[in-house]
Amino acid sequence: MLLLRFIVEDANAPRGRILAMAALAGIADASLIAIINSAAEEVIVDALPAKLAAAYLLLLGILLTALSFALVESIAAVERALERLKLRIADKVRRSDLRFIELAGGAGAYRSLAQDSGLIAQGAGPLVLVAQQSLVLLFALGYVAWLSPPTLAVTLLILGLAVPMIVRHAERTRADLKAAGADEDQVFDALGGMLAGCKELKLNRPESVALLADIERMARSAQARKLAAGDRQVLDMIFANGLTYVVLFAAVFGVTAVVPQASDTVLKVAVVLMLAVRGLLGAANAVPVIAKVDAAIEHLYRLENELDRAAVHAEAPVAAVPLAGFERIDARGLCFHYQDADGEPLFRVGPFDLSLRRGEMVFIVGGNGAGKSTLLKLLTGLYHPEQGELALDGRLLGADDYPGYRSLFTSVFTDFHLFDRLYGLDDLDPATVNHWLRVLEMDHKTRYADGGFTNLDLSTGQKKRLAFIAAVLKNRPICVFDELAADQDPAFRQRFYEEILPGLKAQGRTLVCVSHDDRWFHVADRVLTMRDGRLADDEHG
Repeated sequence: MLLLRFIVEDANAPRGRILAMAALAGIADASLIAIINSAAEEVIVDALPAKLAAAYLLLLGILLTALSFALVESIAAVERALERLKLRIADKVRRSDLRFIELAGGAGAYRSLAQDSGLIAQGAGPLVLVAQQSLVLLFALGYVAWLSPPTLAVTLLILGLAVPMIVRHAERTRADLKAAGADEDQVFDALGGMLAGCKELKLNRPESVALLADIERMARSAQARKLAAGDRQVLDMIFANGLTYVVLFAAVFGVTAVVPQASDTVLKVAVVLMLAVRGLLGAANAVPVIAKVDAAIEHLYRLENELDRAAVHAEAPVAAVPLAGFERIDARGLCFHYQDADGEPLFRVGPFDLSLRRGEMVFIVGGNGAGKSTLLKLLTGLYHPEQGELALDGRLLGADDYPGYRSLFTSVFTDFHLFDRLYGLDDLDPATVNHWLRVLEMDHKTRYADGGFTNLDLSTGQKKRLAFIAAVLKNRPICVFDELAADQDPAFRQRFYEEILPGLKAQGRTLVCVSHDDRWFHVADRVLTMRDGRLADDEHG
């Protein structure tokens, strides 16, 4: 049972106390059954003794208190385990290789975390109840053995035939729910593709209709699996409920017919069995919930295992010491091979040979697919080269040097993400931010407050300007801008090339910019041209 493993391994839970309280609740529950039987016998011959009534109330108080403690502590344990797992996954994602994140589907691969977490949080209560009711069943069966051994034998025979069937059904339900979850992941992936490709779909109705048909197929498959699992759960509940009456029938009619002496205790046995099998029914009803929780836990563990398997270039948990500056970076024979999620080769970029010197402004130009973004990712250390080497001030970089090396760079890539806060800039002077908002003509659209920008409901070009501000405020020695002037109006584009970039260079920054604006190539110290995944020989400035 993955839920139990989840609580044991991932939660700092008082497991001994939880188990002890669940056991105490089970003993109290079973003892209540014995008191009910004794009280019923006393009432027949005489008045109800006050001591039995007092014992009943005392045991009831113990039952409710112990059960409440076990439930509250187990729920808290699951929440702690969830917190640890989510933080562990977040840290592994943060330190993972960029290419792995890209192949995994980016943020979409982890959107189920919230849904799975909510489902797992519901599993603690049923697990405690199953443990408590299992103890009630054991004590009740022991009580039945003392009252009527033949009845116990018949009861165990019936349960021995029935319980394996319930377990098999639960396993099939778990498999159906797992498959349904995979189908739903495909549905959400297709919906994400529909949103991302809405322009193409609007222009191509046959493509839109075909995609919708595929989504309907996957949704129906998920629904069919869920319905099958739901039908099986209903049958299991009906079966478990009917099992109570089968056991009672065997005890009252079967055993007394074969063993007449058993009729003396048939009333007590019937009461005990009814309450005992009631516990079995409760446990059976909880099994489907636990099966869903196990499927959710398995999904989260699978995500974490994928991160662990891809940790070839994962960064160490200890933060690297940031570098304050540099004089020269040399890239020699850098190559990168793109592969699909199955490891099959797609295409190769490189080899690249170039040098970057402190304080210069370099433009990189080339057509779409020429390899410009790949070159930037290799140069900034976001990609590890398949071949070749990077040297910083004459010293070759090893894998352990990359985190510190990356601290030289700040960037705005074409697929940039604008965070809602300026993380890592806690001591930032608001006047500095407001200055840049005025420089980039954004002070009428948003302002800086409480560590972030007050308005992010902006156009793509305006968001790029805010991303530029966030990058510049990090005060890194090298700024990398990938098509940042795109989506900007002509007047701002002119200011960007003729005033803003030269102003950064005057501060001692090194600038690497991907650009198609040949009108302003003259502001660069060098212009590097890329064709077919390689740097062309021509270089001018």
